[in-house]
Amino acid sequence: MGAGGLALARIAAQAMQFALFLYAARVLTTADFGVFSLAFAIIVGLTVLAEAGWREWVLCAPTPRQIDEAGAAALMTGAVIAVLGMALIALGRHLGFAPELAMMAGLLLPWVVARPLVSVQMGVLTRAGRLRHMAVVQWLCEAAGFVAGVALLHHGAGLAALAWAKLALLGVELGGYTLGAGRLGLAVPRAAGLGEMTRFSWHILAARVLTYLQGNLTTLVIGAAFSPALVGIYRAAMRLGGTAQEVIREPARAVGWSWLRAALDRDNGSGAMHLSRGAAAVPLRLHATAHQFLDVAVTVGAALFVVLALESTGVVRLLLGARWSGAAGLVMVLSLGMIARLPQALAEPLFPLIGKAWLTRRQALLTAGAGLGCFLLALPFGIMAVALGDMIAALLMLGPLLFYLVAEGGLSLRLALRPFALALVSGLGCAGVALMLAPAGQDAGFAAILVLMRNSLALGAVFVAIQLALRRLMPAHLIFRSFPVFKTKETVR
Repeated sequence: MGAGGLALARIAAQAMQFALFLYAARVLTTADFGVFSLAFAIIVGLTVLAEAGWREWVLCAPTPRQIDEAGAAALMTGAVIAVLGMALIALGRHLGFAPELAMMAGLLLPWVVARPLVSVQMGVLTRAGRLRHMAVVQWLCEAAGFVAGVALLHHGAGLAALAWAKLALLGVELGGYTLGAGRLGLAVPRAAGLGEMTRFSWHILAARVLTYLQGNLTTLVIGAAFSPALVGIYRAAMRLGGTAQEVIREPARAVGWSWLRAALDRDNGSGAMHLSRGAAAVPLRLHATAHQFLDVAVTVGAALFVVLALESTGVVRLLLGARWSGAAGLVMVLSLGMIARLPQALAEPLFPLIGKAWLTRRQALLTAGAGLGCFLLALPFGIMAVALGDMIAALLMLGPLLFYLVAEGGLSLRLALRPFALALVSGLGCAGVALMLAPAGQDAGFAAILVLMRNSLALGAVFVAIQLALRRLMPAHLIFRSFPVFKTKETVR
């Protein structure tokens, strides 16, 4: 099982979370969903502060006592941040802010206390190499959250059902990891050890806060600027687009690391190298494999996102219902923007493998800055403008990302742009065909499902046909003919 089991557990977790989201969208109102999204975004932010870098410290700690000290530190930070959260909730209620939001945040506060302990126990099991046990626990806790959420929604618990589902997940997760570790180690940190742990955790915390802001700042600011109903619609659109993105990103991450690592190992064995302009020697097969992976990732990802964008109305109506129809346009815009982010699946493994991991951090900072800038400029103009701003930010960051892949990674700009050009032509062809198809969502029930399936298959077939035709017309641009990776060892030396 091991790492493969963990990957399968993540896929199953996404499936169960998405299924619970679909059922909740049928039961709850858009305003209810917006309130929960805001409350959970606040709780997650507090949890990020409470978790600090205790899990990473457990993985790096040289002595067993320091591991136990990390457990005590996690419990203390969780309790302190939870008290801070209680004070913020009380202040909000005193000032007359939405009482539903305060109630939901208060119900979720145990998450802030217990989640840091979960992180520590995950570190303990990871350190011991017990990945199989972690995978089993992740299956069980996601199943517990799904069952609890569906059962409570079915019995009319309403908005609180989602909070109790999260707490059920957390309880099973903490209990399962503790059973796997055999103990919950808690030791009062010594003064010298506490300072060392704090300095170490600070760097991890800074990176996590940046990641949190990228993923949740839009929800918090939109919640302050618009009604809960609009927040719910925007989060629903992000959820639909994000699920499609996860379907591509998680397998692409595993495949990218595997392909590039294998190519690098073959280069190191053969001694084949390729000199880039103004750069040190870079492995030859690694270059060819990087182009091949980028071509596959962009082509497959663009096909999925183009079909989702063109059929967004039918997807939203069938999965969420007619009252969520306002999310369709957002899904279309967000999906198209995700195409520009597909090269990140190559940058993540490539830069560390060539000894330039610092580029990953620089790219993350640039991405966060561009996203925040476009978001703030678009916010005064409404929710649709915010989605357009997200797409524009993705397009703006495509340039620097391709620049780094070419200038630092040694890739060919022409070959890096090729899959995007082919995807653009194929997407335009699909858009023309979509105008001739009967839109899904006008019918109801099984008939609407059949129409959506027919349209999606037709658009997918058109995308593939145009891709094949273009590639046959431009054989000179194929990757394998651009890189002499199949030459003999004597030739490439």
